[in-house]
This record gives sequence, C-alpha cells and structure tokens, in this order.
Amino acid sequence: MTRSRRPARYSFLPGALGLVILFALGGCATSSGDSAHAEPTKPALDVCALATEEEVGAVLSQPAKGRRDDTTLPGLTQCTYVNAAKGRTVFITLLPYEVSRLTKPGTPVAGVGDVALYDEASIGGHLYVRKGSVNFAVNYAFDPLAREIPHEHSSQIRDHLETLARAIASRL
Repeated sequence: MTRSRRPARYSFLPGALGLVILFALGGCATSSGDSAHAEPTKPALDVCALATEEEVGAVLSQPAKGRRDDTTLPGLTQCTYVNAAKGRTVFITLLPYEVSRLTKPGTPVAGVGDVALYDEASIGGHLYVRKGSVNFAVNYAFDPLAREIPHEHSSQIRDHLETLARAIASRL
C-alpha cells in the first residue's frame, strides 16, 4: 500500500499561506489596533446612473433605459442600452482594474478623464477611461445583420463615445 504524501518541497505552503493571511488581516486595523476607526468604504457606483437616458439616446438615436447586467467577474458591472429597431447597443461598464496603456489597447484620447484609450472594432468601438479612482468603458456595437445597419463611420462612433464618456467623467 502506497501512501500519498506531499514532497518535502511543498511542506512550507500551509505556514506561508497563514503568514500571508495574517499580514493581510493585520493591515486592516488602524495604528491603534482598533479596526472600528478604519476609514469608511466608498459606496459602490450605480453603473446605470452614470449616464442619462438622453446622453445614451444621442448615441442610439432614441432614449433608452439601461438594464444592469452583473457578470461573474468580481468587480465588473455593466449597464446595457438597446435600440432593437436599429440594431444598436451601448454598454457602460465599471472595470475592476486600472485603465492604462499596459491594460488596454487603443489610441489615446485627450480631454476625457485622466486617461482615455479608444479601440476601434469592426462592429463599433470601445472607449476605456480612468477618472480618479473610477475606471469604466463605454462600448458601442451594431448588429451587422440588422435591416437598418447604421452607416456611421468609425470617426462618428468615436465622437459619440467621447461625448458620452466626457459627460460621465464630468460627474465623477
């Protein structure tokens, strides 16, 4: 009968994991050791309240109500706005990571938040923005099979997304 045994080189893992947890929890208390006086956490943003129906409607050619879509990815929330008749959709997403040239592709856009990167797509476009500690994306997509395929050039799509992102960033 053979016994399943961890190799000696892994015997330190439980102890190391315990130290990591101890240090992580230790950072939660204040210098006096009283965690009751810790800084209050910032309330979570409502992703569907970042833009008005009129602002999104300017992109979709009609006012639209947003629908919150929680994903399985931690910290990622999204609001979807649809103009089904014209096959257009706008997504506004709160991102769980910092927008930078290292995390997202794109062309830098001046005058939108602290950092803004535009990425053109074959059926729309994406604008990733960081304003202070808030990171969000404004995405536009159209259904290439819809009867009323929009004849918008990529520059028009980019202009729409920049206008929408500027409005959102101005309120953050």
